[in-house]
Amino acid sequence: MSLKFTQMDLTVDTLQLDLNNPRLYDSKLSGNPPQNEEDLMKLIAKDKELKSLLRSIRKSGVIDPIWVQATDGGKYLVIEGNRRTTCLRMLIEKGEITPGVDFTSVRANVIPKDADPQEVKLQKARLQTGKKVWGAFQVAALIHEFRNEDLMEIEDIAIEMQISKAKVGKYLKTYEMYLKYVQSSGDSNPSRYAMFNEAPVGVLEWVNSDTGNEELYHQWVNPESGTAKIRGAAVKGGLRDFAKVIDDDEALEAMKTIPEVDASAALDIVKENDVKQELPWLNRLLTIQAKLSSLTREQKIRISNEAKVKLHIQSLKAACDRLLQEIEEM
Repeated sequence: MSLKFTQMDLTVDTLQLDLNNPRLYDSKLSGNPPQNEEDLMKLIAKDKELKSLLRSIRKSGVIDPIWVQATDGGKYLVIEGNRRTTCLRMLIEKGEITPGVDFTSVRANVIPKDADPQEVKLQKARLQTGKKVWGAFQVAALIHEFRNEDLMEIEDIAIEMQISKAKVGKYLKTYEMYLKYVQSSGDSNPSRYAMFNEAPVGVLEWVNSDTGNEELYHQWVNPESGTAKIRGAAVKGGLRDFAKVIDDDEALEAMKTIPEVDASAALDIVKENDVKQELPWLNRLLTIQAKLSSLTREQKIRISNEAKVKLHIQSLKAACDRLLQEIEEM
């Protein structure tokens, strides 16, 4: 359905900030959402991108129309443009003046008051997707709301969001996993959603296969837990490394039982085991070293009289020296 709107010039004092903006999902999860417009303006003011936006609006005003919905009493709820509206309010409050620029009014696409609420929510999603402060977490939270509160079918969500049904399904699955993490850890940081959304399939399957695995994963991805062992989604010691660890029982057991072993250290165990599988004779090196170290005096005397054995030992030493030198140079 096409959402009807009318373009108008509105005064800033008729605008109301949207306390149900999808960008606020993380604050709702933390149990500390803004209670009023003043709270929301303070939250928006913390946005790192706001200073550059403020400078741009101070110089040239608001270029692109904001989106609003008509409400009672001649007021308009800002559907998209809360940050720009906040900048205009800040400039007005400071008494800023730029020749040829009017901070007291703004061009707006006005949605009728009686528009279908679900269509308005979908329009928010269409307008916000792709913006700098709109990421996978916000998309997933909105899709979860469409599915569980608005009872939309996955196919309809996919059509409206212009993504595949498979992607909608993944967002729903990983967001549910993230919500369980929030509930168990108390950590509602939206950046932690990447530890589920960007996790390789094997990691997700491992987490979901066992309650104990889920509990460990929640501890290992939470930097506030004191037992964090997976550093991030794409960094060294992160999810890609951990995906290789879960297939190696020895490496995984080391992560579980040795406090100092994180995903990066466990990957070293995996690599060592991989080398041993490729070159199984390496497993005999320690055995040979132990036997050489335990030779008795009588055995050494006997070896000293065996020219061929002495030559083999000298050749072994030379090969070891060359290998160690090459390894050091690498």
